[in-house]
Amino acid sequence: MHLDDAQRTQLQKNGFVFDESRLRAVFYARRAEHVAAVAPERRAIVIGAGVAGAAACERLAARGWKVTLIERHAQPASAASGNLAGIFMPLPSKDDNIVTRLVRAAYLYALRYWKHLGGIGAAIEGEQCGVLQLPRDGVHAQVQRHIAASGLYPPEFARWLEVAEASAMLGAPAPDGAWWFEQGGWARPSSVCAAMLDACGALLTRRFSSSALRLERGDDEWLVRDADGALIAAAPTVILAAGTGAVDFEQAAGLPLDAVRGQVTHLAEGSLPSLPFVVCREAYMTPAHQGVVCAGASYDADADSSLRVASQHENIAKITDILDVAPFEAPLAGRTGFRCVAPDRLPLAGALPDPGVPGRCERLRDVPRWPGLFGLLGYASRGLIWAPLAAELLACQLEGEPLPLESQLAAALDPARFLLRERRRNA
Repeated sequence: MHLDDAQRTQLQKNGFVFDESRLRAVFYARRAEHVAAVAPERRAIVIGAGVAGAAACERLAARGWKVTLIERHAQPASAASGNLAGIFMPLPSKDDNIVTRLVRAAYLYALRYWKHLGGIGAAIEGEQCGVLQLPRDGVHAQVQRHIAASGLYPPEFARWLEVAEASAMLGAPAPDGAWWFEQGGWARPSSVCAAMLDACGALLTRRFSSSALRLERGDDEWLVRDADGALIAAAPTVILAAGTGAVDFEQAAGLPLDAVRGQVTHLAEGSLPSLPFVVCREAYMTPAHQGVVCAGASYDADADSSLRVASQHENIAKITDILDVAPFEAPLAGRTGFRCVAPDRLPLAGALPDPGVPGRCERLRDVPRWPGLFGLLGYASRGLIWAPLAAELLACQLEGEPLPLESQLAAALDPARFLLRERRRNA
């Protein structure tokens, strides 16, 4: 039966999604705005072995899925997840907006999740040592005081310190006070990835040093091929978790993802006053671990992957300003990575949109989707805490389980939100 564009559009509005050929439509129940298909078979391919991909593997394997993990590097956490330390802490705000609520949900979920994996400082390299966050200036500090006075946050979650207490903790002037997040800290992303992948057991097949470059839709499954066209793996479900590398695939080329350069500086222990917790303002500094202090990270709009002196000077200047010590020269050492960032700074977690299917869209459930193709992308600077919750969200969608987030927050992470806005503008 031939369908014209108007008929296809009407079917899409009533819960049908067309496959790549436009000849077959599948109906998905419309109980919520955030819709994903319940997979007919529990086999999936995950592309990308950073924290996003590793968390996806673990959450699916925990439900009995067989997962093939494809990674172009020889080991996991070799790209944006390869830093020695990632910081985890909440994000207070005056109006408790959607971003704050999402960060809070992700942060609290991650704290529980890491305990399930064996714990920070045990199975996972890192330390739940607390984070001292200083405001940018006096005006910013006043806003933070109002937030603290609202009584919204319990002290174990976020406690505001006035000048004397903050200065005593810092061992330097803190003229505007500071937030103290006692449950925060740092973790080495590669060790988090290792713990998640190890938890998958025999359900996980690892295909490392394997560059997936093309996706093709076969008979009810996706075929993943390399540069020579050779088949790497096939499964009904594919999850793109390769950061900005996701846009190299034709099906995800239209996603608005940018790579933002971040250079972290590695300093020898003793180069700066020693603190037993993470401190941050416009940059962060970790406690010394195995003789190394991490300071950073720069936020640059270029693709230079080499270490450069200017970025190191910037990192050191920001940290020495916090600690009230003079800037100094240090051997050029550190690491450069590239954050995957969406325009609204929120992750993309869910079924990927298919912009090739025409039609008017009024709601997220109206947006056409690729069958069996999902994304866990855009984690920016908070990949450690986004990864577990976003993977759990996607796993719940695939299994038809109740979501771990209220519908408004789940919708804020829907990868189709950008296409929806575009179609509304052009309607």
